[in-house]
Amino acid sequence: MNQTFQTAGITTAVNAESVQITAHKVEYLSSLTALRGIAALLVAVFHFEMAAARFVPADQTMFFEKCYLMVDLFFIMSGFIMIHVYSDYFQNKIQANTLKNFLVARFARIYPLHIFTLLLLVVIVRWITDWGNPPIILEQPSDILPNVFLLHSFGVTKIYSWNIPSWSISAEWAAYLLFPIIAICINKKKAASIILLTILVVAAYYSIMYILPRKNPINPAIPVPHNLNTTFDYGYIRGIAGFTTGILIYLAYELQAIRKAFSSDLISLLIVLGIILSMHFSLNDGITVSLFAVLVLSFTANNGRIAKICNRKILQFLGNISYSIYLMQIFLQEPFSHGIYLPGTIGIGRGKQNIDFSSGILYCMVYLILLVIISYVTYQWIERPSRKFINRIWGE
Repeated sequence: MNQTFQTAGITTAVNAESVQITAHKVEYLSSLTALRGIAALLVAVFHFEMAAARFVPADQTMFFEKCYLMVDLFFIMSGFIMIHVYSDYFQNKIQANTLKNFLVARFARIYPLHIFTLLLLVVIVRWITDWGNPPIILEQPSDILPNVFLLHSFGVTKIYSWNIPSWSISAEWAAYLLFPIIAICINKKKAASIILLTILVVAAYYSIMYILPRKNPINPAIPVPHNLNTTFDYGYIRGIAGFTTGILIYLAYELQAIRKAFSSDLISLLIVLGIILSMHFSLNDGITVSLFAVLVLSFTANNGRIAKICNRKILQFLGNISYSIYLMQIFLQEPFSHGIYLPGTIGIGRGKQNIDFSSGILYCMVYLILLVIISYVTYQWIERPSRKFINRIWGE
């Protein structure tokens, strides 16, 4: 297999982070690092088309319109990695020291960059734009505290706010808080837990798409489509469902026969093709998320050319800085929220500016290059130092 092994007592990079793992071997899932980098860039393209200019019309392909689903891929990978790394932490009961170490490591992973981007954005909006002058609905002062306390995926705000992608960090934290209970249940009653968790995941996704009273936050009169693109309102349900899906997929990955069945390049390529077609034709989001789940399984189990490609330095680099890519994109989109337009755009309003493909792809490439540069800086100077500091002070 393509993954390397990290032994007991060594600080290992898992999910692009340093986590102290003791008393057991932990396999570094390098293919998921690459997959995370690709997903982060696709989310950035999705938001470029929303905030700056659409250069790929929806009547030609819905692929980029559906790239909001890459967040669900993040959730699935997160659950997969958490059970891979931390399952042994919660064997029979939740011990105070073990729980503390787990939560400190997770807090150190997600919170420093989140609070940095939030406060920086508040400073920009308050002192540079004078609260937007006039303020925009996405940057209300009353929504700052819910963002600070990671509550902005629980319906306590009226719309996605401030650093818009960070709603998923709130949902991710909710999943972390539930993880010790899920891990104990699996370790004690695996078969029953698998059945129950599967039912809950299906019910959660179905509820988001068809049952929960979702409303368009900008214009409530516009019907909300039957999709999974919920953020500030029921985002925590979406995050927990994806996270739990990743855990269930990992339990399948543990079975040697399943790993073998999904290890070939052909299987991985067929799954990738299925995802592209599902997004291109805008099939039900449940289909795409199901394909994401088997994609994580196949990429992790792969021992062929896919694994070699994923191990290339550029993809590992993008994966390592993917969290910064995800949270720093807002600063390249911010000018377009305050009346700036790219030359050649036609139309006004979020998601309504259009531009010809040749100009749009050029602008988007510049945007992605700048984003990668900025993200590398924040990864080196904010993410890593903060994570190491918190783990050193409060961790093991």
